[in-house]
Amino acid sequence: MGLESILRQVVIEPIKDFHCLSDFHSGIETMDTFIHGDFQLSVENHYCSAYSVKHHDEIIAIFALSFDSLDLDIDDKENLETISQETNKPNIDWNYQDTFYSKPRYPALDIAYLAVKKEWQRQHIGKFLISQIAEKARTQSFAGCQFLTVESLATRDYSAVGFYENCGFLPSEFKRPDKDTLRMYFTLYALE
Repeated sequence: MGLESILRQVVIEPIKDFHCLSDFHSGIETMDTFIHGDFQLSVENHYCSAYSVKHHDEIIAIFALSFDSLDLDIDDKENLETISQETNKPNIDWNYQDTFYSKPRYPALDIAYLAVKKEWQRQHIGKFLISQIAEKARTQSFAGCQFLTVESLATRDYSAVGFYENCGFLPSEFKRPDKDTLRMYFTLYALE
């Protein structure tokens, strides 16, 4: 079965019963420990909303979303203005550019967690989910949203930074040795 056929058959729905995750394993120890431990508490305490991605009745991926804001320093803003990658340069009306670049922070949707079941990895499921999340963020009308953000896992044993870079995310900070993640962002309304 090809990837496109699989992706047409997936169902994304809110997780209501966390017992359904007992057989879910990403193969990344820190992520699996969280999924089987504090994930439910994060949802119950309104930190994020959780979703399962099912192919038939099998959960092949999970993700969680939170509202966020993206703080960019002057160097980041200058990079956005002069960036050569059109996919990351914000598509801002010329008469709004001064206002846009003077803002102290920008509305964002945070990918709080994203994990693909070990047996389903390396089949572009994660990239598909990023595109689905981005499309939902663009089409929702509840609140303004200009970026996706993520704290990409970046430990000695595992790093998702390359995955997010391949999906078009840029780092919004330098990697710190005392932190197991790297904050990254993706422009939702980029020049085409």
